[in-house]
Amino acid sequence: MIEVRDLYFAYAPKEPPVLRGLSLRIETGEVVNILGPNGCGKTTLLRAMLGFLPTPPGTVFIGGAEIHTLKRRDLARRLAYVPQIHGGVFNYSVLEVVLMGRTALSPWLGFSPVDQDRALAALNKVRIARLAGRPYLQLSGGERQLVLIARALAQNGRFLIMDEPVSGLDYGNQFHLLTVIRELAEQGLSIVLTTHHPEQAVFLGGRSLLLKDGQLRADGPSREVITAPAVCALYDLSPEMLAQARRATF
Repeated sequence: MIEVRDLYFAYAPKEPPVLRGLSLRIETGEVVNILGPNGCGKTTLLRAMLGFLPTPPGTVFIGGAEIHTLKRRDLARRLAYVPQIHGGVFNYSVLEVVLMGRTALSPWLGFSPVDQDRALAALNKVRIARLAGRPYLQLSGGERQLVLIARALAQNGRFLIMDEPVSGLDYGNQFHLLTVIRELAEQGLSIVLTTHHPEQAVFLGGRSLLLKDGQLRADGPSREVITAPAVCALYDLSPEMLAQARRATF
């Protein structure tokens, strides 16, 4: 379980808070989509959940324990993080990149047969085992994002936390990746992700949180929460603009 209690957070003492009294609870086995306009606090919320930020004591709990009392290895056993797509620096093979997910659980002393098996199983789970020997930097954007998801799966955390996983991907790769994410959720993995696309949250199903100005404006089943009036209020759109955008899609 992830729990956030009345969290106010600002990046500097004299700056206004990015998160303003935010409270929520995410149970094991849930799929949670976090939506909202740029600057509303989506990524800050994820970073707070992951323990990357100096949040006030008594505001973020993982499995009932205050997050800053947990060692990094204990957090890694609970939470696995998939960042937005990145370019990489060193040209490791795909299998080597996925194996790096195992270093969060044990010191860097070489990988065991169990580590190798977990990495290969993760690649199979996202259907890219054929790429195991390929250089990571030679992959397409969609393939790289699947590798990062496999790396997180190899970590064997209870929650998979993703920051805009389809950002920068073409239309086809977006829905290929979303299909993989939905399959992982159907297999019982807990998933928390941010997105700018309400239709993708509906596609994934589960639960949606609508965040604006650092506050939770709505929380419930995606198909009930994501309505035309809610989307207009969230993104400051008129009903006419939203209707025009919908007509322009297909």
